Amino acid sequence: MLKESQRAFNLSNPQRLFSRKNIRKFWLNLHLTIALTVGLVFVVLGLTGSCNVFYYELGELGLPALPSASQVQARSLDDIMQTVKTAHPQRTGGWSMVLPGYRSDYVWVEYPKPEETITELFAPLEIVVDPYSGKIVSEHFWGRTLTSLIYELHADFLTGKIGVEIGKVGVKVVCFFGVFLFASCLSGLYLWWPRGGKFKNALTIKSHSSRQRFYYDLHKTIGFYSSAVLLIIAFTGCFAFGYKDYIKPLVNYFSFVKADHLKNPTLKSTIPDSAQPIPIAHAVAIADQVFPGAELRGIGTPNGKEGVYMVAKRQAGEANRKRPRSKVWIDQYSGKVLAVQDPGKFTAGETFLNLLWPLHDGQVFGLPSRILWCVAGFAPLVLYITGILRWLQKRRAKNHINGRLMFGN
Repeated sequence: MLKESQRAFNLSNPQRLFSRKNIRKFWLNLHLTIALTVGLVFVVLGLTGSCNVFYYELGELGLPALPSASQVQARSLDDIMQTVKTAHPQRTGGWSMVLPGYRSDYVWVEYPKPEETITELFAPLEIVVDPYSGKIVSEHFWGRTLTSLIYELHADFLTGKIGVEIGKVGVKVVCFFGVFLFASCLSGLYLWWPRGGKFKNALTIKSHSSRQRFYYDLHKTIGFYSSAVLLIIAFTGCFAFGYKDYIKPLVNYFSFVKADHLKNPTLKSTIPDSAQPIPIAHAVAIADQVFPGAELRGIGTPNGKEGVYMVAKRQAGEANRKRPRSKVWIDQYSGKVLAVQDPGKFTAGETFLNLLWPLHDGQVFGLPSRILWCVAGFAPLVLYITGILRWLQKRRAKNHINGRLMFGN
């Protein structure tokens, strides 16, 4: 009866219901519940994400050292592509070439949908080519190397290996954990906020303190210093992949966003009576006229007789450095420019959506941000361990007090 009357009193007294003590208790319970239920998932996603920041560098570990570009002339892209096609004559579809110069020293050539992995959500054939000798130094299917397996674990919990549809669900689930991480960070910041403006104590670890105090200080300081990056990662991880269609209408409300924004247009080459496809070098020269002075970053070769070339270049200031959005689609026979995507002409809303991916993997500010993002990926591990230890300490202390009260000691 007493508890029921107290509950009724609280509900009838909004000022008490929304007191600072009750609000803090709510955020504390939310923070604790998220940590105990899905905190370990944050650890896995954080550690795998740290590895993914340096995916290409890790993928090239152990490969032969390359000569200096000033000492040896690089092979032409047409020669490299011919080497790859000769090694895989049965693969008649389009190929994607990712050029060296940022995050990698080798040319990475990908075949997006090989027959061997057609039942998987995403498992392209990756071929690593020496840009100077033109020789293939490594080739594998996605998910068959340690680095790509770690990446896939991060992306869909390996559900993509089971099937395409199950993999899509796995991606949605992983992205949805971004909501929980976002809520965990916000609740942690609220609980961290020092009363009385004692920010110095809140931002440092007290020296010569007890083990319990050390765990607490380490948890709150690591949580604060990593919170900005983790909030960005959580938001972009949720809406850059699985739920972009949900945020796009909201962005479109403030700034117009094209319906097919950032999607490859469906274009076809006009097949002449008698003509041969233009070489890759010719397609690149045409793209150079569209984006003069921009850095060449990638090539997409025609997929079949009606396919088109796609040339990706990076203009100065583009946040996406490895796979930039300055693209030109070219008829493989006539060399006619069929479509152009220019990030410099994006609306504010389109620019915002274009920033989600480079913000998620840290390439937005180059190497410094990538290092920072990589370090931040270890924060969930530290926060999870220190948080669990702190929770167990408080439970033991509470049980000890209850025991003493029960036996009258």
